Parts: sequence; structure tokens; C-alpha cells
Amino acid sequence: MMKKNLSRFLPAICLLALPFLALSASGAIGDIYETNGTALLKFRSAGGTPGPFATGFSNPKGLVFDGNGKLYVADAGKNAIIVFTVPDGAGSTYLTGLNGPTGVAMDKAGFLYVSEAGTGNISKFDADKNKTTFATNTGASAGLAFDASGNLFSADFNGGKIYKFSPDGTTKTTFASGLNFPAGIAFDSSGNLFEADSESGSILKFAPDGSKTTFASGLGRPYGIAFDATGNLIVADNDRGSTLKFSPDGTKGTIFQSDFNTPVFVAIEPTQHHLLNISTRGFVQGGSDVLIAGFVVGGNGPVGTRVVVRALGPSLSAFGITNPLSDPVLELHDSSGALLASNNNWQDSQGGDLTAVGLNPTDDHEAAILTTLPGGAFTAVLGSANGAPGTALVEVYNLPPQ
Repeated sequence: MMKKNLSRFLPAICLLALPFLALSASGAIGDIYETNGTALLKFRSAGGTPGPFATGFSNPKGLVFDGNGKLYVADAGKNAIIVFTVPDGAGSTYLTGLNGPTGVAMDKAGFLYVSEAGTGNISKFDADKNKTTFATNTGASAGLAFDASGNLFSADFNGGKIYKFSPDGTTKTTFASGLNFPAGIAFDSSGNLFEADSESGSILKFAPDGSKTTFASGLGRPYGIAFDATGNLIVADNDRGSTLKFSPDGTKGTIFQSDFNTPVFVAIEPTQHHLLNISTRGFVQGGSDVLIAGFVVGGNGPVGTRVVVRALGPSLSAFGITNPLSDPVLELHDSSGALLASNNNWQDSQGGDLTAVGLNPTDDHEAAILTTLPGGAFTAVLGSANGAPGTALVEVYNLPPQ
């Protein structure tokens, strides 16, 4: 039984070199995509019989959406990453020369991470496809997932462990051990990590402190897992040919089941990121009397939205403002009130980056923050650095993906 599981999961030898043929061009938010044999299947979010989205793979494994209209699929047989645009379905080879690529993940800045089971390494690729080694000695690294703080978690299929890596990859700790061929992993909105414990036929749930409970049991051989936007957990049960859905309270439903089905990993098409509302101008009295601008970023994909938040004061005199704020200071907070970033004079920390995107303020005393944000509500707080009052302007710009 153990050898059978491993032989199904680990990379297969590439025997064919077929083109990647997109068979379905229609897609919708919440659709379920599933690697299966030599094909990529797609389910409507309401369930039902799947249709083939694309064929031409050799041994497709992990897949991930970037939230900006692209789907990346690891083909372990071809040692490549294939990218598809959604919803038109056009597919092409994105990366080659890998060694048993299995798990894939995206960080909020848009870097692609690939677990290479053949080397035990996790590789990191920037937008220009430049490769660096993010982590080594990860075993037969399978599923990958980021938490809200940017830490990367990796399931060691053979070693029965889940490793946790700091955002820069310099710190590696063992988050969980004693597992039974862990495959897919995924975080819910509360920061709990779910793991497909394939040999035991269970879905395990780990709280942020590492405490473990069993979320579901009695499955065949669960591999891929993913959460949809409403908190349901989608599970690919490879042994029983089933694609399952568990509600947040653990109630089980079957989306699709077939004796000929061999599901491996799954991903859910996210809402694409976009900026929903921005900006305000007003008078700042100084001290605790500040100008507050709220804005919302939509979308639930892993790659965040790049934005520039600016606090303008002195340059407003060129537009007829007679009492501009002489020295604005800027803070950016999330919906919980936590401080994400702050700036007084824009050239102090991100001058080169702001100039590169053409959104640097014209006065050195003005403030600006360039950052990447996930979907959610945010608040820009503009105050007076020197306590003097004046009129100021908050602006939020949406930048295109890198």
C-alpha cells in the first residue's frame, strides 16, 4: 500500500511531448480546477460533471492562480511549469529544466515558488523567470502554502513533516511531524493550516500554535486541498476518484466521483484584484487632528495589488491652494488598525522605486508608500510632521502587476 501511494504521487518519466491544448475557454470565479492523469479538469463552483480544461500534460501535479488572470501548473513528467490565461485558456510552457516539480505557490509580490521533488529544493522565480534557491533539504516537498505573514509552509511527503520557512528563507523550523505522507496543504481565513494526510485518509487541522485536531477522516487517499471564497474546503481524493467539499463545520459533500477519476491537486479561480475606492482632500489641524482616507482592495488571489499611497502638501500651492500643509506624514493601516507602513519624506526609503513607477511627489517634504496589499480594507492616515496646520491631499494609485 505504501509503495502504491508513493508511485502514484512522485514524478513520472516523461514519455510524450504533446502540445498544451486548451479545450475550454469559459471560466468563472469560484470554478474548481483539478490536475488529473494527463489533463486539467474544470468544475463549476456548484458542482457537477467536470470538463477538460486542457490536455497535453505528462504528469500534472500542483497548480496555483496568481489572482491576475493566470494559472500555473507543475508538470512533473515534463519537468516544466505550464501557464494558462483565464478564461481564454491559452497555454504555454513558462519554465523548463526543473527536477520533478510538484508543489507551486505564489507570494503576494508575485514570485513563483516551486517544490522540486527530484532535488528536495524549493526554487523561487521572479517575474523575469530568474531562478534562485529558496530552501534546500526539504525532502520530497509536495504541497506549498503561504500564511498571512509571508511564511512559506512545505509538506515533506516522504518525511512525514511540515516545514515552516521565514519570508526570506533563512529560518527553517519543523512545524509538524509524525504525519502520514502529507500532500496538499492550505490555510483558512483564520490562519489554521489544513493538511491532506494521504496515507491515513484524513484531513488534519493545525492551529497557528501548532496544536492538531482531525477535521475529517475515512477518506481514501486525499492529495490536493484548497479553500473557496466562502470557507469550504475542496479535497481531491485520489484513491476513490472523488472531488469532495467540506463546509467550515466539517459537513461532507461530493462534487464529483468516478471510478476513472484520479484527482491529484486542486485550485479555485479567485476574484481578480482591483482597487475599489480611493482619495480625499481636507484640512489637517495638526497633532491628533489628522486626515483619514479609507480604501478597499478587492480580490482573493495569492498575489496582492501593488499600490502607491501619497500624502501631498507643499506641491498643492501650484494648484491654487493658499494654505498647503508644509510637512505631511503618512501611515498605512489594515482593517484591524495594525500599522503596515509609514513615511515622512518620500526619498528617505523608497525614492528610487517611486521614481521608477513615475509616482514620486514633486516636493521632498511630501510622503509616499509603495507596497503590495491583499484583498481587504485599508486606511491611510495623513498628519502634520511639524504640528503646523494646512490643506493636504491623500491619493491611492493602483499599479499594474510586475
